[in-house]
Amino acid sequence: MKTLILGLFFLAALGVAAQDLQVAYTEGLVELAAGSGWKELTPGDRLPANARIRLAEDGFVELVQGATRLSVSQPGVYQVADLMAASKKVASWQLGKVVSGKLKGAVAGAAKGESTAAMGARGAAAGAPATVEWVEASESEQALAEGRSLLEAERFDEALKVLQDALREAYAGEEGIFYYYIASAYSQQQRTALALRTLERARLEPQEPMYTDLVLLKGQLLLESLAFTDALALFDSQLRLNPEGGFAQALLILSAYSYQGLGRSQGAREALEKAVNLDSSSELGREAAQLLTQL
Repeated sequence: MKTLILGLFFLAALGVAAQDLQVAYTEGLVELAAGSGWKELTPGDRLPANARIRLAEDGFVELVQGATRLSVSQPGVYQVADLMAASKKVASWQLGKVVSGKLKGAVAGAAKGESTAAMGARGAAAGAPATVEWVEASESEQALAEGRSLLEAERFDEALKVLQDALREAYAGEEGIFYYYIASAYSQQQRTALALRTLERARLEPQEPMYTDLVLLKGQLLLESLAFTDALALFDSQLRLNPEGGFAQALLILSAYSYQGLGRSQGAREALEKAVNLDSSSELGREAAQLLTQL
């Protein structure tokens, strides 16, 4: 009888331990409620699913529970159980597939040759020696093509090495494209904090071919880190600059997800209706109409 009781107790303990989360990444000040005070969290720490955490203004944390990884970038005090629920909801949206497949494809950002062809011109303007202008451009193109090929093959660590090595050799003005693809690699590894921080260094102008892809990726990362208010602010600012066309429809669809994350279903409905009204016959118009039926 004692053996049976001990066995049941051991299994129950395993069940509780299986629910614990592990801190995978921190940035800034992230704390765990401990008694009447707070204890700073560092990577490797474990905490129960019913824990309460606090993020400072500059805080960012990534927590792992089995195959589930959640990221939080907004300052505040949170119940981890609530974060898990919100993260699972966001995961169900499959934003990576939505952005990289439906939205980017329909918006039709840079053609594969456009971004690399522009690199040599920007590099030369930023101080590349005239005698090596086309050689350097060719090397940049080759590195970028290799990095993208590795990303498509889901060989993310190798892609990161190729892109980061090329970034160190890039001229001023060329770095933005490399930062974008490095952020993409981190995103596909679910390293949201590193992806966001890298993307902040990608200085691309609105007229550049990769700009719309950058905005869509940043919006995806903000949503995945539960920063719904920041994501909505990003989409609103871009909609003021781009009120029509496929990019506007993509922004409105992502705005709808932001509103859902904030629990504002009416805002989500209005955003999707605007996307449909812009062009109901387009691929994104049909996608918005389909999403409306799910609200």
